[in-house]
Order: sequence, then C-alpha cells, then structure tokens
Amino acid sequence: MDGKYQNNIDELPNLEDYRYENIFKIYQKGDKDFYYYNILKKIEIPDDVSGKLISSVKLDRNIPLTTLSYNLYGTTYLWWLILIVNKIQNPVKNLPAGYDIKYVKKNYISVVISSITNQLQ
Repeated sequence: MDGKYQNNIDELPNLEDYRYENIFKIYQKGDKDFYYYNILKKIEIPDDVSGKLISSVKLDRNIPLTTLSYNLYGTTYLWWLILIVNKIQNPVKNLPAGYDIKYVKKNYISVVISSITNQLQ
C-alpha cells in the first residue's frame, strides 16, 4: 500500500498545520487499525540555503525549542524546523543562552516545508 498523509485518512484525527507528523506519510500493516510513520528518512536543509530564506537570532537565555518556535512563528509546532535548520540532534535539551540560532523566515515556511515534504517522497 502506498502511504497517505494522516489528514487524508478518514479513520484518523486531523492534525493541525505545521505538525511534524504532517511531513511523513502513514502506512498500514496487517490489521486496518495499525498505522505507522516511516520516520527513518533523513531530512536536510542545505548549508548554502539563500539568506533570503534564513535569518538568525542570538539567544538571550536558555530556551526550549517549543518556546522559541512560538516566539518566532506564533506556534509551538515548528520546533522541528528549527532543529533541522540548525542540525540539532537532541530536541529535548534547552538551547543555551548565547547560541546563534538560524531559522526560516516566517513568509518562507510553506515553501520550505513543501520542499522537505518533496524530499521525503
């Protein structure tokens, strides 16, 4: 079976925009009630991404990714995009004060997410 996105499967609840799970397709195995994500694919943002798309901010305090996501984008759900852009491997750890964080500018989020989704096909 080809995978489908969760919001295209009637039996599953719709996810809010920008949720990490939305970039992965879901597959069924065995029983119809067993769904799984294929999260083993690697997601990368090229190092040479245009400065037109990316900006940076120096953190003035220790901060969780979800809080930074809310401060930058108005949603906690884009923590994963900050993680990927900065090649951070531990999403549980707070980001330290003084750290320079790169982030996708708000008006380019849909373009970048679309590109990531295409990468995962």
